[in-house]
Amino acid sequence: MSEITQPNWKNKALGMLLIQFTAYALLIAATAIPSPGPLPAIPLIISALVLSQFVLFWPFRGTTLDRAATLVFGVVSLIFVVVPFPSGKAPADQSTPDGNALPWYSWALAVGLLLVVLVILSFARQMARENRSHLIRALSHAVTSGVAAIAVAGWCFLPNLGALLLRDSLVGTVTTIVMVALALALALASTLWVRDADPDPAIRHPWIGTGLLPVMLMGVTIAAATLLLTRILA
Repeated sequence: MSEITQPNWKNKALGMLLIQFTAYALLIAATAIPSPGPLPAIPLIISALVLSQFVLFWPFRGTTLDRAATLVFGVVSLIFVVVPFPSGKAPADQSTPDGNALPWYSWALAVGLLLVVLVILSFARQMARENRSHLIRALSHAVTSGVAAIAVAGWCFLPNLGALLLRDSLVGTVTTIVMVALALALALASTLWVRDADPDPAIRHPWIGTGLLPVMLMGVTIAAATLLLTRILA
């Protein structure tokens, strides 16, 4: 059994789950607010807010540079929601009538590049350390935080996913069940993360960051489901 490293972890877990539920509620509610123009302005704002709170209530061990790098990866990912990634010719089912790649397809390509850069930079930075104690922990924290920061932008495609879910009741129901089950599994896992966490003692309320971590990771499933349903329902 894992050693409990956090005192009063059960109380922190309850607060963490409340933060998690609140973040989900805000991101879902953002889809109901009409955005001026074609850009998902409200989801972008809420996603950026979640990212900023994650960096503020950092749930890992790490330096200011680690937090800054996480923020940079998250911001770049959010930018690629709006700015098309050079993708060449996209598949017909992932293209607009004028031949441009759909935003979630373009973003997915950008994410692939960002993940490669994240892994390379994280590994290179750990190798450059003079004192390489806790190397595996530092590397896993850097990669996990970076992946979460990149993933949160996927929530910007929830309005598009919602429209796709309404087009086919069976596909929409199955997709919703799978995503809810995954969110519940991550919520359960996050209670264990709070119990076994070893955050930076200088960070106040790091369990808030732990609560936001599953929400951010779910952004990938939002974008992936949008990409997949676009192909299935084409």
